Amino acid sequence: MGGGSLSVSPAFDMSLIDSKKIIPCYFYVMVRTADQEARRRQVAEALLTVIARDGLAGAKLASVAAEAGTSIGLVQSYFRSKSDLLRFGIEYMYARAAERIAEAPRGTTIRQTLISIMETLLPLDEARRGELSVWLAFIPVTLTDPAMRALHHHNTERLLSGLTDGFARAQQTGELPSRLDPREEASALVALTDGISVHCLATGGDFDAARARRLLTNHLDRLFTEGSDSP
Repeated sequence: MGGGSLSVSPAFDMSLIDSKKIIPCYFYVMVRTADQEARRRQVAEALLTVIARDGLAGAKLASVAAEAGTSIGLVQSYFRSKSDLLRFGIEYMYARAAERIAEAPRGTTIRQTLISIMETLLPLDEARRGELSVWLAFIPVTLTDPAMRALHHHNTERLLSGLTDGFARAQQTGELPSRLDPREEASALVALTDGISVHCLATGGDFDAARARRLLTNHLDRLFTEGSDSP
């Protein structure tokens, strides 16, 4: 460098730092990434629809592509194999359930909050009935597929951990007695909710939404009323 001027290597194009060029490029990348994620979600939604309607055996790439209104080639560009597609689909389903739990109204008591959270897992509308059908289709797969088993275990453990914390806090506030095991109560609540959900799907009118809510609420009412340390 000399003469107080800035020397720039001929190999470096100063136009690269022109914001008018950087910003459109940045937004192009962002839009493209967002578009790819939207397409993946679109394919995942189509996969869940196909499995809920036709079972796991019917979840062929061609069927999923047709349901998504796209080509098999596009589906394959996002998922290298059917196993990758199925794994993404179940992860997507668990993510949707987690979002509902996060958005569930928090009550003024722990009992009310637990009821609100667990109701999000009951098949009380068409979307959740479809998700339950998909979940039931995947359960047998966990018996032979270690990756699917680990995925199921991870998400179940997250739910159990949160519920265990809730029951433990209820003990601290005197809503539940110290003799109860928070982990055991969390496991029992998940098992009850799973059982109610399966009966709702399998028996239809005998286990409608009102009855499902009532069974869940009655269980927690008994637990919190009979177990309370309050006089």
